[in-house]
Amino acid sequence: MEDILKRLLEAEQKAEKQVEEADAARREMIQGALEEARRAEAEFEEQAETRRKPFLKLAEEGARRRIAEDEAAAAAHQRNLRERAAANEEAAVKAALALILGEDQQQQ
Repeated sequence: MEDILKRLLEAEQKAEKQVEEADAARREMIQGALEEARRAEAEFEEQAETRRKPFLKLAEEGARRRIAEDEAAAAAHQRNLRERAAANEEAAVKAALALILGEDQQQQ
């Protein structure tokens, strides 16, 4: 009977040791996975700027192109307004002269 109890105690100790080893291995695996996740996250953040650069470049090129188009349209509109203003000024001067000359002719 003593033999059986001794073997049971040894088996229990062996089982406890295996549980402790398995628990330690589990903790190591979890710690390793956490460290790997942190490294991956840090690498991801480091590469974020590299991933953003092409999109930022395209956006800047599009913005520059749109600005150039808007400036060209504004310049064309301004030229059109100046031409119309010049034409209106010329017509106004002629009308004023005709009015003045007509009034002068009526006064004489």
